[in-house]
Amino acid sequence: MNLIEAIKSVPDHRHPRGIRHELWLILTIILLGSCTGYWGYKPLVEFTKNHRKTLIKLFKLPSDIRFPSDSTFRNIIQSLDFEILAVLFNVWSQQKLSIDEGELMAMDGKGIKSTSAGGNSSYQNFVSMVSVYSHAHGWVVRHQVIENKHKSEVEVVQELVQELSGKKVVITLDALHCQKKTLALIIESGNDYIVTLKKNQLNLFKAANKLVSSTRATDENEISECIHGRTTTRHTKIYPIPPELLPLWAGAKHIIVVRRYGTRWEGKKSRRHLANFDEVHYYLSSLDWSASQFDKAIRGHWLIENRLHWVKDVTLNEDNDIRCGGNAPANWAMIRQFLVSLARMKCTQTLPEALRLMANQIEDLSELLFNLSSSDKPVKCLA
Repeated sequence: MNLIEAIKSVPDHRHPRGIRHELWLILTIILLGSCTGYWGYKPLVEFTKNHRKTLIKLFKLPSDIRFPSDSTFRNIIQSLDFEILAVLFNVWSQQKLSIDEGELMAMDGKGIKSTSAGGNSSYQNFVSMVSVYSHAHGWVVRHQVIENKHKSEVEVVQELVQELSGKKVVITLDALHCQKKTLALIIESGNDYIVTLKKNQLNLFKAANKLVSSTRATDENEISECIHGRTTTRHTKIYPIPPELLPLWAGAKHIIVVRRYGTRWEGKKSRRHLANFDEVHYYLSSLDWSASQFDKAIRGHWLIENRLHWVKDVTLNEDNDIRCGGNAPANWAMIRQFLVSLARMKCTQTLPEALRLMANQIEDLSELLFNLSSSDKPVKCLA
């Protein structure tokens, strides 16, 4: 099933009375228009006016069709269940985005600030998106969206691990997911892991400390760099784990210790100053890698923060989006997920460069999104 077929299978949640445009057409225009530079409800109307002939040709529409108004786009975005767009993304990504054997995949969640309700009380609720991000390609290959009161990020990551069964990838995780069940599922699914180790697993942390202090590292690697006025040295050591030491932690083979030290900017605006830092972090892994390989993979995990979460917040303004009401913030976040992954497919240096390349490229983007070509069969549409 390709994306256009998946969109057409989405049940229409609207009351039958007064429907002028089929849901599949509205969703298709929202996705295609947004990803080609028309971001917002009124810009989507401009999109249908500026590319009317192309849209009619691509989707085999009647020549006298009347396209949706901005209020129609707004009503759909606000009322559509955000899990639908999340499922549509996974349908598209499975078809379009490859997963190579041995590829590094980071898993992490990101709350959508504009969906938060209930303040800091026990009634607080917000929508969170958990992504599986490719270190090498910079795109998201799978994701799930949840409300934090209904489901935890730990549960979602365990489900996503099972979806990657048999892919033979390396999954990188932060300390929240240093859980016996999660790591067991990764090993059972035929994959490997590198997970941050902190005091949330106190017994494991103590065992790692004891191992590091009582044995010698089998390999080590040191690398220094200076970027944006920040100098950093990373010294990585690896310690093999005796089989009897951690029998309850599936696949555990090595403790990795990374010491980072140097100078970095601290403070805000005019009060910024260079300060020294020296910190040590522990990691647990099921891999038999060298210290340099672990160093690269551990550093690569944070690309999900720098090249996905930060980009969505700062470049695409996700947390402060003015398009609110109903499910709108969550649905626009889903559309951003399409946008970022499409942009990464352009292999550009920066996201803004990719967005400029994608602007008004209707036929190119329709091929990437929907596999549309002149040979496609006509589709039914309400005038």
